[in-house]
Amino acid sequence: MKAKKTDEAAMLTRFGVGKIALSPLVVRKLSIEGVVRDIGVDARLELGAPGSSDSFFFDVECKSRSTPETIQLAMTKAKSAAAISGAWPMIQVPFLSPQHLELLEMERVSGIDLCGNGIVIVPGRLYVVRTGKPNQYPDSRPLSNPYRMDSAMVARLLLDHPHWNSLTELATAVGAAGAKLSLSQVSKAVHALSEELIVIKNAGTIRMIDPLRLLDKLGQNWKKPQNSTRRAIRMPPGRGWAQALSSHQSLRWAVTGESSAGHYAMFSQGGPLRLAVSDAELATQLLNGKPELIPNFADLELIESDALDFYFANEIDENGMRWASRLQTWLELQSGDARQQDAARDIRKQLLENVKV
Repeated sequence: MKAKKTDEAAMLTRFGVGKIALSPLVVRKLSIEGVVRDIGVDARLELGAPGSSDSFFFDVECKSRSTPETIQLAMTKAKSAAAISGAWPMIQVPFLSPQHLELLEMERVSGIDLCGNGIVIVPGRLYVVRTGKPNQYPDSRPLSNPYRMDSAMVARLLLDHPHWNSLTELATAVGAAGAKLSLSQVSKAVHALSEELIVIKNAGTIRMIDPLRLLDKLGQNWKKPQNSTRRAIRMPPGRGWAQALSSHQSLRWAVTGESSAGHYAMFSQGGPLRLAVSDAELATQLLNGKPELIPNFADLELIESDALDFYFANEIDENGMRWASRLQTWLELQSGDARQQDAARDIRKQLLENVKV
């Protein structure tokens, strides 16, 4: 089914006199002129229940989108107006999820959507809630998911460095860390994150404010690359393989997060060291190693992949080892076996402790 679209003027017509606003509450009066405009909201709404003479008045802020940022702004505006007028604050948006309704209840703000969900609160006198209706008005955004694929590198860098003086500064740093994203792509990612209230943009500056939710979103959306070419190699004695791989500028390589775990936490992994490489054939030639039919007997296992995840923001030590970033290590371990998940919990704690919001 094609998503519906609406605008704020059309939305307010849902509050026609005599219509059900949120069952069993009925609209008794709707005002959109005069004093309502003066206090900065879209409408004054009078609601009542059939058979009751009691009326309840609400200052309504209407928005045609349902993003977390929009809902937060609408709540703030409705509360400010209600504090002046003496009415109760209310918002109207196309869709209210159960999470949105919980937020509204916590803030003591009423809200009604266009799908049949809502909550109407007058503390000590009235409490009506309706939920469970599907979203008929999904928001479109310039970037469908800022936590996946190459655009997720913007979120990753924000977790490492929460504050940036400009979008250009952030985009330059993303490029330096290994992701070739255009300024427009970085801008779209930041905009999507701001709509999730994970990032705040103010006078050109960019600041990440919710590291816990950002980390959880990255973890939920990360997918292990599939169908990668793998080669097990036994190395000749004394071969400096890190230097050998770095000698060819076109080859991208890094230790995988799985094999980087011991670099960040108490973790011992059996088997060969696993390396992500952009070209397994070229890497094999540079290493001058011998193929090993039994992977557990090999020194190295090469995993051919173009996934930017492996090569972004690597930590390079004094020996030229390109370790997976702490974040990439956590992403790989948190989707692994029980031992890996135990190590992932330690690294997750490190990530959050290192954030200076």
